[in-house]
Amino acid sequence: MHATNTVCEGLEDLAKVKMDTTDKHVDESDSRVKRDTEDIKKLLEWFLLHDHFPVVEKIISIVSGVVGEEKINCHNARKVGITSMTKMFGQTFNNIKLKRVDKVLLLLTISSAIKVHDEKVPIDPVLLFQRMSIIKSFEDELETFFKYELAPYPLSLFDAIGMRKTQKISHL
Repeated sequence: MHATNTVCEGLEDLAKVKMDTTDKHVDESDSRVKRDTEDIKKLLEWFLLHDHFPVVEKIISIVSGVVGEEKINCHNARKVGITSMTKMFGQTFNNIKLKRVDKVLLLLTISSAIKVHDEKVPIDPVLLFQRMSIIKSFEDELETFFKYELAPYPLSLFDAIGMRKTQKISHL
């Protein structure tokens, strides 16, 4: 930074112009810096008063707040995988049998799942759309795919952040 300042001062001397009173960026104004400092203090005080990682018995999504059931075991995915691998060790491919109990269930199962033969199966709408786009042969086939809504939640009620907020009416 010092070399840049030296060059700038040299240019100012050469052009006989002083740039002491240049307009600062909005974020560099004294009032903005003071307000940002106060906001940071408020935030730090809030973190001191509130436990940001509470100990809870259930698994909870930080992003969506979805609470998992007892069946959700994505936090033990490594353990479940190693258990499945040890059961397969020493067997031929024909004899390998994996049980549904040894399957990792994601939090996605709670918010975006369908029932297939009395079992909840997690679905990823984006992946589903991609696969349908690849396997479709004709346009009329695509029409049959789109008879059903593929969104994991009603798009008219939710956006990427969460539930849509109502538009405020401006009074004239």
